[in-house]
Amino acid sequence: MVQTPRKKRSRVVANHRDPDLEEALQSTLDRGSSVWVIGDVHGYRQEFEMLLESLKISKSDMVLCVGDLVDRGADSHGTLSLVSESEQIFSLKGNHELIMSEALGGDPNREAFWLNKIGGRATLESMPGESNKEKWDNAVQWLDFTDSLPTEVVIDRFRICHSGYRVNIPLEEQSDEDRLKSREAFLATRPLDEFRQVIAGHTPVQMLSRFGIEPPEGGIWMSEVALKDGRPSVLLIDTGIVLEDPVYRPRITAYDLQTGLISEIEKIVKS
Repeated sequence: MVQTPRKKRSRVVANHRDPDLEEALQSTLDRGSSVWVIGDVHGYRQEFEMLLESLKISKSDMVLCVGDLVDRGADSHGTLSLVSESEQIFSLKGNHELIMSEALGGDPNREAFWLNKIGGRATLESMPGESNKEKWDNAVQWLDFTDSLPTEVVIDRFRICHSGYRVNIPLEEQSDEDRLKSREAFLATRPLDEFRQVIAGHTPVQMLSRFGIEPPEGGIWMSEVALKDGRPSVLLIDTGIVLEDPVYRPRITAYDLQTGLISEIEKIVKS
């Protein structure tokens, strides 16, 4: 029998934020424990598990993924299961969770796009079941969980969402579409939030040259625009686990909000 996602982690999130999650994250930091924010996973469950193991997470620590748990990698089902079953690992919604929902919800145009263009077929293949219908039905069961994920976390010193924000729209006026799909935060010439560091994924740091930005030689991307406290105003932590060319050193990365430490696991090359 296929185990469905646990209901306690699939409640409706009002106003795109989860106050209970934000309170837990802030309390964890206030106690001096770590909150590790992890970039796009995209179904690379094995690397995700290796990264989590490398973090040596204590019982008082928390993990927050920035979304895009699914698509392209070989085990989106295993990735979703790992997050939904954990008491310490949480996730925001990414644009791939949104597109998966649209596709599985009956939009034929999004179905074709999801399956054939952005890695949804790999997600479907990872689902339990002997037939395509069984796999499809089991994928649909995940929508209660993924549809309920918040699109933003706002705590004392950090503002976290999947893609970042638009640069010329007040933060309180931005939509889920902006928080899931925009590619502008790294172009900001002033802090998007004067008091909070913005942390996002969505755009692999190796691809920033497409936007006229110099990619980092390693690690994550940090804006040269500083907050008043000296911290970079924007961090990008998607380090391109989906990229095929090894010259980009595809990897998955975690950033500790407590200490600023960075940990990463490189993509496993299949022989």
